[in-house]
Amino acid sequence: MESSASDHKVFEHDRVQLRVDHGIIEVFRRNRIISSYRSPLSWLKVRAEARRGGLTRLHFGHVEELDEPIYASTTSSKHLLVTVEIQTTDEPLYRAFFTELAQLSDRPIAS
Repeated sequence: MESSASDHKVFEHDRVQLRVDHGIIEVFRRNRIISSYRSPLSWLKVRAEARRGGLTRLHFGHVEELDEPIYASTTSSKHLLVTVEIQTTDEPLYRAFFTELAQLSDRPIAS
């Protein structure tokens, strides 16, 4: 993926910030330990796992095949590197951002 000025995007909600710049995505989450995750956008996969109590876990990791959807639902967090817990009511906001990233990186998003 070639870099351009249009590939700079930032999404910030509650205690999570997602930042894409020059084909690299960074995930920052603010909790007891400030931590981050960084990956080429073309390798990114995010899997959403519905939990009890109105929570959804977003698991970030790397795709095995480059044409895998960026975002999909999952029942397993196997091979995923970072987890961010969000309110289920906020999930559509995140999904919309991942849809933009899928378009930016010419990759699919699962329904």
